[in-house]
Amino acid sequence: MTVPTACGHTDARAETLFDAKDPATGDTFTVVRCSRCDLVQTAPAPTDAELNGYYPRGYHSTTKRYRGGMDRVLSMVHRSRIRTIERLVGGTGSVLDIGCGPGVLINQMRSRGWRVRGTERSASAAEQARDVFDLDVSAVDVHELVAAGNTYDAVVLWHVAEHLHVPEATVRGIARLLRPGGVLLIAVPNFGSPEARIGRAGWFHLDVPRHLVHFTPSTLTAILGAAGFRPVKVTHLVPEYDLFSFVQTAENRLGLPLNLLYDVLRRPEARLRRQQSGRILAGVAVGLAVPLSIAAVVIAPLAAAARRSATIAVYAVRLPDQRE
Repeated sequence: MTVPTACGHTDARAETLFDAKDPATGDTFTVVRCSRCDLVQTAPAPTDAELNGYYPRGYHSTTKRYRGGMDRVLSMVHRSRIRTIERLVGGTGSVLDIGCGPGVLINQMRSRGWRVRGTERSASAAEQARDVFDLDVSAVDVHELVAAGNTYDAVVLWHVAEHLHVPEATVRGIARLLRPGGVLLIAVPNFGSPEARIGRAGWFHLDVPRHLVHFTPSTLTAILGAAGFRPVKVTHLVPEYDLFSFVQTAENRLGLPLNLLYDVLRRPEARLRRQQSGRILAGVAVGLAVPLSIAAVVIAPLAAAARRSATIAVYAVRLPDQRE
């Protein structure tokens, strides 16, 4: 098998790792690794038009996705990340959030004095960002922004790179959008984590085919370095992802329908699964989540301390000699 196009090594061989099913449709895909650069990818990679069929309309577009006050918790987590960016930038400035969804993060940044702009391929999500928050969000491509001469003090690529067909090209474009010393915040699932190896096709963050690329710390670092970025801070605990990921992966491995708890916790318009699995199974998923959450509170920080967490977030500074 030849390698998909994400790494550009179309002449290399692809090592088959395992097959995995989309929890929403049941479609089967293969997880492969490039023999030249070790980047792991989903094959066959759906086109953009095909990917649209794997998302319900409300998946990204609602500004309140979760039940039980979880959105308020996310607001506090966002505040911590914004402050880190501000420390690295030296205050507020201009920020571009690529794949911003309904714009919750940059709306929060605007309230702190940032000049904000977002891009979003989902038309309904971009519409929400404009109508609810009055944000400047559109489906413009990174390379179009480069051609227009736009520059920013910070760029956010939060759990977006894994959805891109060619993430390296996007990161290179971001380097041209940032001023020298500008900051990129990029976060991705960690395919190199013990959780990913144990979970395999049942790993919560695998999420084929929506996730086209599956990064390890080394493949992510290689892409950043090739684009002229220097990582200055790496966060190995992303609480809103890592704690839940442990719980959901464990439930998947125990034989419950893939990512059932995730759908139960999301609001109806934001659910991925088209058909629900019934109240009994939903109750089992919620009941199991209690003891598993207690275990996650212990295990996730230990994994983070060992730098083996299920997700990683990198704050990287653009080096001054990379602008073309």
